[in-house]
Formats: sequence, structure tokens, C-alpha cells
Amino acid sequence: MNSENIPFVEKYRPKILEDTVLDNLSRTILENMITMNDFPNLFFYGPPGTGKTTTIINLIESFQKKYNGSINKSLVIHLNASDERGIDTIRTQINNFVLSKSLFKKGTKFVILDEVDYMTKNAQQALKYLLENNNNDNIRFCLICNYISKIDSGLQNEFIKIRFNDLPKEKIIGKLKYISEKEELNLSLETLEKVQKLYKSDMRSMINFIQLCVQSNLKLEDEINIINDKICEDIEEKIIGDQMIVEKYLYDISLINNIEKNNLIKIIFNYIINNKREKITPKFLKYMENIIHCLPSLNDKDIITRILNDLKGYII
Repeated sequence: MNSENIPFVEKYRPKILEDTVLDNLSRTILENMITMNDFPNLFFYGPPGTGKTTTIINLIESFQKKYNGSINKSLVIHLNASDERGIDTIRTQINNFVLSKSLFKKGTKFVILDEVDYMTKNAQQALKYLLENNNNDNIRFCLICNYISKIDSGLQNEFIKIRFNDLPKEKIIGKLKYISEKEELNLSLETLEKVQKLYKSDMRSMINFIQLCVQSNLKLEDEINIINDKICEDIEEKIIGDQMIVEKYLYDISLINNIEKNNLIKIIFNYIINNKREKITPKFLKYMENIIHCLPSLNDKDIITRILNDLKGYII
């Protein structure tokens, strides 16, 4: 096991554009941008953990190396809208970066704004205003989000949009196998496939899960089987029955297995999709999308209670 104290997701993040996992059309489009020296404002969107942020960073660095001769991080500002959602982010940090003049550094400036689906409508309008009034041909904006339906259509129209789809299973397993070998974990193919099944196409969550188990001296195979279909079935039965009982059951599972309640909600959604197809309606899918979009902040007891009550209406 390698003793370097760095996150696996950073340690094994693709460092060049050629190593990123992309569909053929997206790869061709991005490579042509570099070849033709034509880098537009870009909007990457798609499921979590599919490589959007890694791809934009590698794309910019490839562009800089070709046309500037080297990577220059001072010409790039990278903000996360989930941390700084207010309109002040647009008016101060981004605006100051765009308007500042580099005395000794030449080249295109890049503004990367991650998780923009967390931005308020006012912040989105402020960004659109900034784009419309930007007269500097040397600035490029790169936006990233999971749920493009949360983004104002007027703002979307300012960008070339590229969708990131679920990663192919064989590529996911190949990456996990590579990490297992490098870290001398000796994980079986069956175990890796179970990890992939648990997190679908979210490569980042898979890698974090593996590292958490390793650093906590937990047996990966045992941890994967903690939340199985039997537990989800029990939760489903209790949702239909007494609200207080299911809340306590959910709390106990969360406490005993050290799993956030919001992650349990996500697992329940996956269980319903995979095992209760007759219950899946457009209304349910829209509800699920809205809840998952807010999952990072869904540990409040009252909110969890409301979700469980809502689920009762969908699965009865």
C-alpha cells in the first residue's frame, strides 16, 4: 500500500486530456478547439463523478501548453458555486479577475465556475450580464453543473454545451482495477463490480469509498454489503407503515454503519429505480432529481422526515 497521504481522487486524476474518458464526439470537438486555436465559452453538464471538472482543467492546460508554451495557473480562476452562491461572487472575484491586467503574463484567461446549478437566479443573471458586457476577447468562461435544468436558458445560450454521459462500465472497472493494483489492495473483479453497482457512474464516489475503507481498516467486501436490497425492502415496508418507526430505523442504520442519512436516501432512490419500475413516473423522477440536487444539505431531521413522507405517497 502506498503511504502517500493524498486523496486517491487527486492521486489518480487524469493529468492530460488524452487520458480522460470521453465519448468520441466530445473528444473530437475538444481536440479540434486546440488544433484550430478556437476556444469558445464552454458549458459542461451531466451526472456527478463523470469527469467534467478534470476534463476542463486538462483541456485548458493542453491549450496553454500549445499556445503559451507552458501551463500558467495565474491565468485561471476556479470557483465553486456551491461554496459561494451569492451574487457577490460574480461581481467581485470574477469581475476583478476579468478586469485585472497581467503585467508579465500573456495568454487567454479562463474563468471556471463549478456547480453552477447551486447559483441563485440573481447570480445567474449577474453572470449573464457580465458575459454580455465583456468586451475582452481574451477571456473564456467555462461552466460546469450536474443539472442543466436549473440553469436559466438565457445564460445557457451564451455557451457551447457538452453533455457528459454515464461512464462505460468497462472503463470504470478498468480504472478501479488500476488503482487496486497500484495500492496493492488485491481487490477481486467481483468486489470492483459491486462498488460500481453501488455508485453507478460516479467514479469520484467509488474512489473515495475505496480509500475510506482502506484508511479505516474496514473490509471493503463487508462494507459494500451493508446496505443491501433486504435493508431497502425493510425501509420500504416501514415507510408504508409507522413514520416514527422508519425514522428510527433510518437513524439506527446511519449510526451503526457510519453512513450519512442523505446517502441512505440516495440508495433508497436507486433501489426503487432498479426494483420498482412500476412506481417510476415522470413526476417521481422530477421529484428525485430535485432531492438529489440538494442532497449535500439534507441531513436536517425535519427535511428527512418530509422526504420519507413524500416517498410513502410514491410507493403505495
